[in-house]
Amino acid sequence: MPTLFDEFQLKDLTLPNRLVMGPMTRAKATPEGVPTPIMATHYAQRASAGLIISEGTWPERRGQGYCDIPGIETQEQEDAWRTVTDAVHEEGGRIFLQMEHTGRVGHEINNGGIQMVSSSSQPADFQIYTHEQGMVQMTTDVHALTTEEVHEVIDKYYEAAVRTKAAGFDGIELHGASGYLPHQFLSDVANTRDDEFGGTPYKRTEFAIQVLKKLIEAWGTSHRIGIKISPNIRFNGISEEDPDPTYAILLERLNELDLAYVAFQTPESLRSLSGLENEDLADGEIWHRYPYEFIRERYNGTVIASGDLTQEYAQKALEAGKSDLFVFGRDYMSNPDLVERMKYGWPITTVDMRRAYGSANAEVGYLDYPTYPEEREQAKAAAEPEHKVS
Repeated sequence: MPTLFDEFQLKDLTLPNRLVMGPMTRAKATPEGVPTPIMATHYAQRASAGLIISEGTWPERRGQGYCDIPGIETQEQEDAWRTVTDAVHEEGGRIFLQMEHTGRVGHEINNGGIQMVSSSSQPADFQIYTHEQGMVQMTTDVHALTTEEVHEVIDKYYEAAVRTKAAGFDGIELHGASGYLPHQFLSDVANTRDDEFGGTPYKRTEFAIQVLKKLIEAWGTSHRIGIKISPNIRFNGISEEDPDPTYAILLERLNELDLAYVAFQTPESLRSLSGLENEDLADGEIWHRYPYEFIRERYNGTVIASGDLTQEYAQKALEAGKSDLFVFGRDYMSNPDLVERMKYGWPITTVDMRRAYGSANAEVGYLDYPTYPEEREQAKAAAEPEHKVS
């Protein structure tokens, strides 16, 4: 029976286990998108993960929807990311950069006043945080990219991929989920184009495919490039009336690219979809849920699942053959040694989400979660009586 702690061969990259530290926006970069030294420490603390996927990182400034998230567009950013990858590799880890162009998701307040762009001029009906004004409606002044401009954005992905490789990453995950720019092209609601990038299910996949081909070209192999998708997810103002035709074609085309993997996020909480809370639901029925079955039936390569996973849920999905690797997010915020805690049955520390993002004291809630052996030592020291010196 396979387990989460088995070694896994991801094309030419050997992973020591099937646990993936998922990409999590933590807003620890500078306002200009330069990674900071504490980010290197944070990722290195979690290097026992089979694979680390970095927080979403913009390939060009127009793609920075959130405040204080990193980029990979400049030499300064590339050099700063090199300190992160070096730190992870020194601890024996493996790390992919998640390349995230937010498109219409965001506000000009967060990117220096640059107009947001998308597949069409439709705004995202969602709110976003800004330092200056708190939570605000996402920008309504969205520029619909011309065909020529779409190709220019694709070239920006290529340039960012060249820097990503130079920065020492082990690969790239294209963020094609969660309502961001590739998802805005995939959506039959957000994409109202009638050129080569819209109008039919096949053409709606063209942007993501062309970006992936550029990433592959920059890297020199498809085996270090993955993509994350989220069919029918309702987040960041995205919606899809009939996602199946588009995603069926997308997966068919992804098979041809021979990628490292396809990652997906469930459209609802996995807790509610899995049926594990219902003791009457047989194990054989658990994973007949969208998009587990949809993707596994159509994609021939490695599949990575995410969406409110627990160790129990992931193990059952693995045994059912529905996914190969499993993403954990919030648990990795508060458990740098999550692999060891799960493997040995040690307790999982619950994350304090009040300390999850940014902060004047940036290390708090970011670097100060101890490993379980450190917790035991701290508890032991606290329990020992003080010895007074006479």
